[in-house]
Amino acid sequence: MPTRTRWQFSALEAQQARELLSIYQRDLGVAATALVSELSRSAIPADYWSEMEGVAAQLGVPLDSVLCGNLYYDALKVALMGCTAFAVDTPIGPLHARNLDWWTDNDALRRFTRQSEFSGSRAGDFVTVGWPGFVGVFSGVAPGRFAVTLNAVISDESPPQLGMPVVFALRRVLEEASNFEAALESLVNIPLASDSLLLLTGVRQGEMAVVERTPSRAEVRYGENGSIFVTNDYKLIRTGLSGFASELQATACGRYRRAEQLVTARRPQTADECFACLNDDGVRMRITAQQMVLQAATGLCVSR
Repeated sequence: MPTRTRWQFSALEAQQARELLSIYQRDLGVAATALVSELSRSAIPADYWSEMEGVAAQLGVPLDSVLCGNLYYDALKVALMGCTAFAVDTPIGPLHARNLDWWTDNDALRRFTRQSEFSGSRAGDFVTVGWPGFVGVFSGVAPGRFAVTLNAVISDESPPQLGMPVVFALRRVLEEASNFEAALESLVNIPLASDSLLLLTGVRQGEMAVVERTPSRAEVRYGENGSIFVTNDYKLIRTGLSGFASELQATACGRYRRAEQLVTARRPQTADECFACLNDDGVRMRITAQQMVLQAATGLCVSR
């Protein structure tokens, strides 16, 4: 299918997309919007750029508006976005659970969540959890291969950086990586525009890792005792930051410890048991917009 016509929206989805894009553009402001547009052209693969042109045409909005919606993480992740995620072994492969914590007007992100199915990619099909008008990836599962989710973090490397926006890098990995090992290698080595924490799980027991990234550095943290956890701070990468704080940073350690306590006390073996952990008062935040459980071995993708 031609790239400009890959995305088709119902009337309701188009209305939701316009509302979300308006929120993003208002948050970023005119100056940041222009900067995002200027810096992104050379870093975004041509096929994704064409898809966004098609989205803009279909929605009847400027391309800059669609760019803001898709590059919002790289432009303004620190103040408004976070996550709590964990993975746990089961007899049929790891379960991969996460809360996406991200404030928006009118709770729009939660209300407009949608799953998108991608077919015909080089390495196989995959499913993402996102929103109308968003062509990148924050969360995705490739059945029989791996699952990956993105958490926000900040380092002392000064933005903006030359590299692929994280949400497009994750989509490219889902399209091209044939298994957990190949995905891990790509996530470690691919040039990125900004900082990120990437939880990756595979199809076999023990296939779980957190890739800690800055634009120029990468460290890999593996699971211990059949589980792994990640919130919004580095565990292996050392930064020179001091005096910086947000609600997400301030609560990161507490959410990490509480998720670890819950999983250690009673290891989840089903999606419902994972959601029980995600909904705990010490894990879920007021700004939690999406919750999901993924499993690469079975292709499970349940979002709330």
